[in-house]
Amino acid sequence: MRSITQDTVALLTAALRRLPPQQADAARFVIGRSFEAATMPMRGLARAAGLPPATFTRLAQSLGLPGWEELRAGLIADARDDLGARRPFSVRPLPEGGPEPLAGAMIAADRAILDNLDAARIEQAATLLEAAPRVIVAGFRSCHAPALLFHYQYRLFRPDTTLIGGVGGVLDVELGGLKSGDALVLFGFDPYSRDGLLCAEAAADAGAKVVAIVDRPDAPVAEGAAAVLTFGTDSSGFFPSLTGCIALVQALAATLYSRAGDAGREQLRRTEARIAAHTPYLETGPRRR
Repeated sequence: MRSITQDTVALLTAALRRLPPQQADAARFVIGRSFEAATMPMRGLARAAGLPPATFTRLAQSLGLPGWEELRAGLIADARDDLGARRPFSVRPLPEGGPEPLAGAMIAADRAILDNLDAARIEQAATLLEAAPRVIVAGFRSCHAPALLFHYQYRLFRPDTTLIGGVGGVLDVELGGLKSGDALVLFGFDPYSRDGLLCAEAAADAGAKVVAIVDRPDAPVAEGAAAVLTFGTDSSGFFPSLTGCIALVQALAATLYSRAGDAGREQLRRTEARIAAHTPYLETGPRRR
């Protein structure tokens, strides 16, 4: 009889492809609400998920456990580990020499990151996105910012681009809409979001292609991706740099626009006209004294 000795959510995520549909639904619910799953009775969890309680027992047994309580024990242990874990950013040493040398060092590091970006791979990613009937964009936590930027820029001339992010706790519902042939633009860097891994798994299950914009080619969320764009994150500050990621986003969006031709330009004109009609910009004439 086995017991869970690894990250329980990661174990559930890895098992998604082989689980029967109802058990997969239960697994996704637990993945998205691991704290509730660790603290609620099984019947209450089943009511919240809209599934029979026996589904959660069968889910645990599919993972080689006797029943739900053993799976729940793994979730509880993971929650304790999370509370006691060393935080990856807070353990960095404080910068020496005060803020001025730090700022200069950060800007110098960002220049190096930009110099090392591989622009050649952008064309491959653009070709993949152009061929997809729908483009879905996802990025979580600090990766939500570049995901939002790409979605905004691309949607200016391709309105069917969609941003997902589990707002209101419905990521599982959003991922249920993925279809074969769709393209998912997925952002991530170490430490990787569990939601990002869930998106990658759901895309693979649906037959959608992934364009991964990540910090390294072997990132877990990039496994099986059709195109991978990488950016460095080294920084003298307490938080990894997203400068390279933002540069890739802007270069990819600009490349897509340049390849969209007259149709893309006309769609951008229509979008700009709608924005001007509904969201007037501030006048930038001479200031009054």
